Amino acid sequence: MVQQPTLFNGNKVVVDAMVIINYHGLLALDKLINWTSGELVVIDKVLREALYSRAGTIDLAPYIRNYSISIDAIIGQKQEEMFYAYCNSTLDGKTIHNGEAACLTLAISKGYGLACDEKCVRNEFSKRCPGKICIHSWGIVDRAVKLGFISSDDGQDLKRGFYYV
Repeated sequence: MVQQPTLFNGNKVVVDAMVIINYHGLLALDKLINWTSGELVVIDKVLREALYSRAGTIDLAPYIRNYSISIDAIIGQKQEEMFYAYCNSTLDGKTIHNGEAACLTLAISKGYGLACDEKCVRNEFSKRCPGKICIHSWGIVDRAVKLGFISSDDGQDLKRGFYYV
């Protein structure tokens, strides 16, 4: 039996709230979940942020129940210290909020990749974890097109939609 390709080639990737909100707002969250086939990790703090998009209420529970998304949390003193060092600190002149700090902490400490739309957070992650997957909403679309999950035209439509969600 041939294994179907996935967006991140079997690597776990911590996803920030804005990525979830963007894809939900464009009615493409199911696509993202299907492309990743269990690779996405959502931290508990992001569950409390990714509640609504322009398309309505975001319900991740069905994806969690069928293991399409896994849940993780900051546990232990080292992770907590890293989280508090990042939370409300400034990177490249931007304040890092609760969700981004939690995603950054989890991705770094667990060796996962990171999907986040905040450039300063991605820059910090890339410095700390060179070679790991580090991507934003638009990059996910590019990867999906490259892998043949969607057409180039559909990819362009999604990218245009990100400006409105």
